[in-house]
Amino acid sequence: MENLMTEPVTIKINEGVEEYLLQEKDHGDLVVYDIYRKDHYLLTLAKDGRILFMNFAADEKDKEIFKLSHLNQFIEKIQAAS
Repeated sequence: MENLMTEPVTIKINEGVEEYLLQEKDHGDLVVYDIYRKDHYLLTLAKDGRILFMNFAADEKDKEIFKLSHLNQFIEKIQAAS
């Protein structure tokens, strides 16, 4: 696995703005994007926006990002970088 890039992403949520990290990783046969908030792993997206894994054990505040309206902002950023 090779880390390709790490980029901060700001998402507007109900209570204001939250900062997340988007890490692009190359696993050889697949490039994936891991999303973190305050060093807590939340989920992994494929380049086409498919959700590959979600951390359902995350705190309730962290799970806010699982809403489709918020995920779309990450997907748009991933696809714009491609």
